Amino acid sequence: MASAGQPNNIPDPTITSWTQVISYPAPLLCQHDDAKLLLEIAEIVLPGSLRQYPNENGLRIWVDGDSTGHPEAGRRALAKFQISLGVLRAWRTEAGRLANEERRGLGPGSVRDETGNQYMFVGAILVYSNTDDALLLAAAASRGITASRRLENCLWIYGRESRTSADYYMIHEYAKQEFSGPTGVANNIGVSATSQSRLTRSINNMSPLEGGRHAIERNPDVPMDLDVQAQFVGDLLRAWIGMYA
Repeated sequence: MASAGQPNNIPDPTITSWTQVISYPAPLLCQHDDAKLLLEIAEIVLPGSLRQYPNENGLRIWVDGDSTGHPEAGRRALAKFQISLGVLRAWRTEAGRLANEERRGLGPGSVRDETGNQYMFVGAILVYSNTDDALLLAAAASRGITASRRLENCLWIYGRESRTSADYYMIHEYAKQEFSGPTGVANNIGVSATSQSRLTRSINNMSPLEGGRHAIERNPDVPMDLDVQAQFVGDLLRAWIGMYA
């Protein structure tokens, strides 16, 4: 059952409804180091939710479910994955990129010209020299999602595939609800009211083509593009999680 102010489409991954345990294939990440770190984060945030078996590509999400494939079990499995991925992305905004996002809605394969030449575009490879702070953040997130359903919802949103300005706007809205407005956000987690205003102005003015949330581009004044918005919201979430460190 969703709590007050809780959208019904965000399932609670901690609810146990069945006695059987089943697994679903997790979305593929672009690089192995992300998958490895995500496993460690998930074991702290939602123990037992993600596993990888020898000689098997990708991760599997484990959840109490029904072998008949009840859709609720699938929704809760995806929620577990997204919350853990949200923590990874809050730790480092460029981390946790999904294979589907790399193609941005296009099919797999190469880019080709009219003469048959093929071009492959490979994203940047991330190397993590020290991940201790990521695991400390995960421990704080574990406490945070127990204390605040709004924070849990935000991590779920931040772990979604192909996020847009509408997702970032919703995360900011949850933060304002949690801390009683922009001033409360500034006072509690150190995100200035001026920067929050820049985020809102950017989101309201971006065109749909650029990931905006309105059908009409209202004003060309967009101080934060989509990548900067992602970084801003990641910083906000990291500070929010840090309250539970």
